[in-house]
Amino acid sequence: MKPVDQSVIQRFAAAFCFGRSGLSLEQIPTYFAGYQASVPDVANYTIAPTKSSIFEDCVRALTPENQRMALYDLCDDPPASKHPMPDAATRRDLLALLVQADGRSPLGAELSSLTLAGVRRQWMIAASRIPSSAAGAITAARTLLESTGKTILSELGATPDTSGDMGRLYKQVRLGLGIDPKQGASQAVHQMVNGLTQVVDGLASLSNSAGDRHGLENGSKTTELSFASLAVHAAGSVCVFLIRAHKDLQRGP
Repeated sequence: MKPVDQSVIQRFAAAFCFGRSGLSLEQIPTYFAGYQASVPDVANYTIAPTKSSIFEDCVRALTPENQRMALYDLCDDPPASKHPMPDAATRRDLLALLVQADGRSPLGAELSSLTLAGVRRQWMIAASRIPSSAAGAITAARTLLESTGKTILSELGATPDTSGDMGRLYKQVRLGLGIDPKQGASQAVHQMVNGLTQVVDGLASLSNSAGDRHGLENGSKTTELSFASLAVHAAGSVCVFLIRAHKDLQRGP
């Protein structure tokens, strides 16, 4: 995968960093550090950078995949800022430009309600519940996984399974994204998908028996923090993988 073209990066910088609009100077490196640690910091410049210059430097510091994910998220759901952000029409045009630069048709490029940053925020919220409520953390992890799967299917034009069977829902998502072993995936992908399937099934069983979304037998509660931590981080990892696959399918080079 090649880096995002410089002209595209400049168009994004112009939209998100012009004057008293878009991201603040201090906010720019913080935003991109959420995708990769090795980004420039304002304090490292001998001469104070402009917002556009540090934006471009931060994007160039990312891997090609992380460049796209960070820019996709800016289009889909830009972070809150003290300055006004580009409107939806402008962000849709920027998304079409990015997709077209990767050789894909921009006609199907639509804004998504799913972002890596959003999922990571929910992931961290679930993780923050572990010390005080292991059962609550497991429930939050399952909810994150379920809502991510259903949103992906809805954006693909499919009707999500509503039975509450996580294995069935996850199979729908795999088929929709073309990552199911029956669709001719490579052996490596096959092994990875099977592993993810087991994570999802195990998480569903753990949530059903130990989470707080159902009444627990004799009022028992999950107190084993290690199991709650496993559930939360497994769910977060699966969600990040699915969102990357979803956006690569719709927009990737």
